[in-house]
Amino acid sequence: MSYVIQGTTTNLFATFQDVEGVETVATTPTVTVIHVDAAGDTITDVNAAAMTLISGTTGQYFYAWDVASDAYEGSYLVTYSGTVTGKVVTATESITVLDSGTTPGVSTTYYATTLQIARFAGIGVEVQKETLGTGDGAEDSYDTKFGSIVAESYLITFGTSNDLTELSETNDYVLSKDDGRILLTGTGVTKVDGSTIYIDYTYSPKQSDTILASYLPMSSAEADKLTNNYWGEVKSSTQHFDGASDGYVHTDRPFGTQVMQQPEFELRWSSVQTITSVEFLDNTGAVQNDIDAEYIRLITDDEYQDGRVIITAGSIPNGKNNVQITYTHGYDTTPVLVQELAALLGGMRALVNISGGSYKDVSTYSLGRKSFSIGQVYVNIESSIKQMKLRVQEITESLGYRFGCA
Repeated sequence: MSYVIQGTTTNLFATFQDVEGVETVATTPTVTVIHVDAAGDTITDVNAAAMTLISGTTGQYFYAWDVASDAYEGSYLVTYSGTVTGKVVTATESITVLDSGTTPGVSTTYYATTLQIARFAGIGVEVQKETLGTGDGAEDSYDTKFGSIVAESYLITFGTSNDLTELSETNDYVLSKDDGRILLTGTGVTKVDGSTIYIDYTYSPKQSDTILASYLPMSSAEADKLTNNYWGEVKSSTQHFDGASDGYVHTDRPFGTQVMQQPEFELRWSSVQTITSVEFLDNTGAVQNDIDAEYIRLITDDEYQDGRVIITAGSIPNGKNNVQITYTHGYDTTPVLVQELAALLGGMRALVNISGGSYKDVSTYSLGRKSFSIGQVYVNIESSIKQMKLRVQEITESLGYRFGCA
């Protein structure tokens, strides 16, 4: 799945082939983009728009999709269609549109990236200034020496080795990370004409970027569980608390010398930003009344870590689970220690995967009588995982339940 940002233009690419797998010109190639909104309705964003043949190719096309600044945030289905040798062929892919405030290349869903996993687990190999070829004004297809390129690790440049200009992904080229295929756009072909093309990247020999990305959801969830906190972008949550339980009738105006202590509630999550509402529920679970915002006091430090809510006026009704507090909490950027924690958790999953396939790896050679030993990779991986577990424990203990880090 690829990502695009609201208010930007992204090129959608398709390659048409005949039954023998040879690239061929398609008749009336089109692209359609749809999404399903919050109400469950199917919305068509691009309706069978014509695609443009990329200069110098036989079956590769693109369409420049102008993503609206207020486009729906979420998943889109892209359908490519065309006629090849008299038959209509189609293919689909999924694209996610992110908020315009998102920094490209930074995960907004998970706490770490595949590149961080590769670095912390020691499974990434860096390649510097690999020569792809020389632009000739026509050639648009280039291959890297190694596949399994890790996201956010690559940079394609052109020029001389000491005077290089960077190519822009999407506008100038598209990279297929898992197999290392690079396709230049028409703009890219023009830019590199007469110049040497280089690429810097990190690849993971035994774990493709797709596989590494599959570890991110559970690694982030485990980081939450270990630290008993949520470390992602600011979101809204609702908690319920028991009301008063002293058996006395509560009113807005106490009788006689009755003294009411200011009720206090401790919210579960750290980094509380705002209190949206404090509401009281009746015996059916419906909202009966609420507290005015001016009587709600949120106790925080400079980093919004302490989530104590104090009601400074009014009365809390008797009841169980009848006080409903809605609030926002989270972080503009996931703290670096949490990023490391999630990367280590993902790295251990990657190493376990590699260990499972190490039974057939040749690790020791004896030239004398041609003896070989296999499977000893496990010993090194086991040692690495033990060290990573110790670091996970250190981070977890330092973060704690109400710890603020930057």
